[in-house]
Amino acid sequence: MVRRGQIWTLLRGGSQHRVLVISNDEYNSVEELAIWGLAVVRDVPHPNQLAVRLAAGDPLTGAFVRIHGVVQILDRSALRESHGFVSHDTVAAVESALREFLELP
Repeated sequence: MVRRGQIWTLLRGGSQHRVLVISNDEYNSVEELAIWGLAVVRDVPHPNQLAVRLAAGDPLTGAFVRIHGVVQILDRSALRESHGFVSHDTVAAVESALREFLELP
């Protein structure tokens, strides 16, 4: 089962990408609905880009979650490998950055 806060390897177009699942577990449990995630990258983001660095203890420590890198996953079979869950602190930092990005209270 795909859960919020997990990092997965996504196979798309012959390339592998890493994504952090951000859609909630109730939504993710409905097979007919897409899963929503954010791209996880190793490259240091440009200063004008919102990103959250994965902390020690998170899968892929030192990589970055790109807040503007929204990924819609329609084909769940394209999720190949779970790398585990990020910490609650990392989820909170991603939520905060998403609120800033979307100008939500």
